[in-house]
Amino acid sequence: MNLLKSTGTFGFYTIISRLLGYLRDILIAIFLGTGMLADAFFVAFRIPNTFRRLFAEGTFNAAFVPSYSSEITKGKKQSNKFANDIFNLLFLGLLFLTIIIEIFMPAFVSIIAPGFVDDFEKMEIAINLTRITFPFLFFIYSTQVLCNLLI
Repeated sequence: MNLLKSTGTFGFYTIISRLLGYLRDILIAIFLGTGMLADAFFVAFRIPNTFRRLFAEGTFNAAFVPSYSSEITKGKKQSNKFANDIFNLLFLGLLFLTIIIEIFMPAFVSIIAPGFVDDFEKMEIAINLTRITFPFLFFIYSTQVLCNLLI
């Protein structure tokens, strides 16, 4: 019965997420349309989300949780030191990555969206929007690490 309840809960929240995503897409289409602004927005939105999918969602949990679980069996003090070391390493690494990409954002956007190179205005908008959205990766990853430590 517990499996049925948890599956139903997971399914319910997945449906809610999909409906809200559909609503988000409708609102983006209403307010941005299909022009230059929409193209720049989608590039700026895609870059941090791609990094989030690569680093934050599956990889970190797959590597950290089993290692942390084995450290817990060795003792609370050692597991806390392990978790703090990992958090500090990730915090500094992501801070460094975010700063470097923010500095070299024009080159980075031209690699990710090579079709924008010909249109200066679209490229400038995409660079500015990506500079605003890219720190999302740093904050979401740090939050996920903290949540894993609290669980």
